[in-house]
Amino acid sequence: MCFSAEADFVSGAVIGAIGVATLSQVEKPRQIPIAALPLAFAAHQFTEGFVWRELEGGAVHATGPAVYVYLLFAWVLLPVIVPLAIMSLEPPGRARRRIAGFVAIGAVASAYLSAALVSGDVSAHSGGHVVLYGGAGRYADAATALYIVATCGAPLLSRYRTIVWFGIANLFAIGAIATVQAEGLTSIWCSWAAVVSVLIFFQLVAWRNSGLRDELERSDRMTAAQ
Repeated sequence: MCFSAEADFVSGAVIGAIGVATLSQVEKPRQIPIAALPLAFAAHQFTEGFVWRELEGGAVHATGPAVYVYLLFAWVLLPVIVPLAIMSLEPPGRARRRIAGFVAIGAVASAYLSAALVSGDVSAHSGGHVVLYGGAGRYADAATALYIVATCGAPLLSRYRTIVWFGIANLFAIGAIATVQAEGLTSIWCSWAAVVSVLIFFQLVAWRNSGLRDELERSDRMTAAQ
């Protein structure tokens, strides 16, 4: 995944099928944001396929619409929707309020990276088997740090053990990716996010077959009574 146009298109199709299956497991509205992530990742994979097509067409640096669509999701939407999806899953209470702080942190990173897109300075070039994206500006490292805090910190505060393990796995994945290919973090990280899509599907299935339904219903009744 993320290593060629063909790989992106194929993985996008597979992840899209997983995304549809994941949404079919939803039982409560609060599960929808996290269940929708695989479909979003699938669309993202397809988009990078078109970035590869531009590079394979002879462009040294790709600057077409696909680059901006790809980075709109990776840089602007993802640091907000990941902690927001985790927060939405949580019942009202302390954990949910704490996770809201990570949504705010993600929004700060998103706002800064949005400015980079608006400025029109972003581009992409081939780093062998990965696309390298640039143009985030002088504070790119700080924005990346906030990005990681938002997307990995929120799961760590979840009431659900599996979500916490997602956060831990994300931290290890980012560390490994940064060690191997720091400049390709944006592209390779999205491959890891695609793997997470499979995990989300199995988690939704497990919740459907476990007592989460009753737990969510109790939380909803408590919220309605307040």
